[in-house]
Amino acid sequence: MTPIIKRELCHRLDTYMKDNCKRLQELLSAQAMEFALDEMAAKIAKMHPSADNMIVLGMASRGIPLAQKLSKRLSEKFGKPIETGSLDATFYRDDFHYRKKLGSTEMRFTEMPASVEGKVVILVDDVLYTGRSVRAALQAILDFGRPSVVRLCVLVDRGHRELPIAPDCVGLTVETAQNQEVRVNIEPIDNENSVYLVEVEA
Repeated sequence: MTPIIKRELCHRLDTYMKDNCKRLQELLSAQAMEFALDEMAAKIAKMHPSADNMIVLGMASRGIPLAQKLSKRLSEKFGKPIETGSLDATFYRDDFHYRKKLGSTEMRFTEMPASVEGKVVILVDDVLYTGRSVRAALQAILDFGRPSVVRLCVLVDRGHRELPIAPDCVGLTVETAQNQEVRVNIEPIDNENSVYLVEVEA
């Protein structure tokens, strides 16, 4: 297993905060996280003045509650409910066969709209790293139809991209070393709302 894949697993598996990672610095408090989401919603509303045909999709797992928070803000801005969904694109990843085997091989589309055809899709994730998860999510979305546009919104961009993927909305951009990660804690998955820079211990 390569160091990159090991670090990615450290970030993505259910043992999220139970592995050998040391907290170095709080990047966002609960209040700062809410403010970042406010700013992201404002930027989306500026790019798309109409909510017609808009869908907000959260990437599993912490992108899902972030998408719900973002969707709520957009619904308030536009004065109408925004359709919200979620997807797990794990099995669309190009490095899936190199990753540790998961307990289930079933695709887990928690809540997917009937069609994305011609829609404005707001794709939400917690941390943007190599870009491989986003590429997989795009492929999963295209299997459901052809959106008019897909906008990528991430709470934190930590750099180290391996694919030419860039976000449209970012809550926080931070430089990280190869032995560091950004950990997003968000309720109800976690017991707090915060973002930390952590060091991955060997």
